[in-house]
Amino acid sequence: MQIYKMKINHNLCTGCNVCVVSCPINFNQLRKKGELTRENAVILVKNGIACPIYEDERSFNCDGCGVCVEECPQRAISIQIIEVE
Repeated sequence: MQIYKMKINHNLCTGCNVCVVSCPINFNQLRKKGELTRENAVILVKNGIACPIYEDERSFNCDGCGVCVEECPQRAISIQIIEVE
């Protein structure tokens, strides 16, 4: 099984929110819940910096699609694949 983890370069991130609004998982959660919170988002901007959110207990987390990486104007996001047995 693969787990995807987002890494944010805090020296490059400007907190523009493009990653948050371009993420398909965030979009689906926003459509279902009406708002994005730490409980239902996979990436949020906090204190002017994008912050990835990963929760083992959730049925959804980052799926590694890479939309946030492609859309980030500062190129501050990368995705790592972590193998879990």
